[in-house]
Amino acid sequence: MDSVFVKEAALNLGADICGIGSVERFSEAPKGFHPKDVLPSCASVIVFGIRFNATTMNATSANPYTVARNTVAEELNRIACKLALVIADAGYDAVPIGSVGCDKYDDDTQRYLGAISLKHSAVLCGLGKMGKNTILVNDRFGNMLWLAAVLTSAKLSADPIAAYESCIDGCTLCIDNCPVSALDGTTINQIACRDYALGSRNGGEWRIHCFTCRKVCPQKLSIQQ
Repeated sequence: MDSVFVKEAALNLGADICGIGSVERFSEAPKGFHPKDVLPSCASVIVFGIRFNATTMNATSANPYTVARNTVAEELNRIACKLALVIADAGYDAVPIGSVGCDKYDDDTQRYLGAISLKHSAVLCGLGKMGKNTILVNDRFGNMLWLAAVLTSAKLSADPIAAYESCIDGCTLCIDNCPVSALDGTTINQIACRDYALGSRNGGEWRIHCFTCRKVCPQKLSIQQ
């Protein structure tokens, strides 16, 4: 089994893109959220993504974007479980990292964190660069990717880190348009963002009420020239 086999398996299962990074690249991961904290035998991190419909952001209702996000997340979780099983059947440790949920509050960073950071992992697996809105930007799919991962003991060839820039030089649209001023161009005030964007309002169902930083970004579609 090699990286070509793994990537083909991910794409055949329904992923639109897949990248691989060696665990040595993850030295700056927060304590407790390093791939080896999840799987001690981890040698490689596999991150894959599915693009979702950018035109959902043109709707006057939050429903279409939320449904698209939830559906893509469920599909990514399915792919993660299937891909991990394929790798495990080849004789290696392999565990799925889901697209959303299962996060916890970390006192050290004062942030809610997943088992690993999928966005940072995607950067370390060559899938793109982080934008000023703290969203991954890929040269093929812009910022319209949702992500999941598999950790494995298999030593796979790593992809090169992306060399292109995520943001247009001088662009501050996401920072200027954030309704709660949660962005500074480097980090995000996660609590302020979550409190405004997520959860029920006026007793209604759970919806993603804000995706302004993604919508105003010029890189929401392909940045290839």
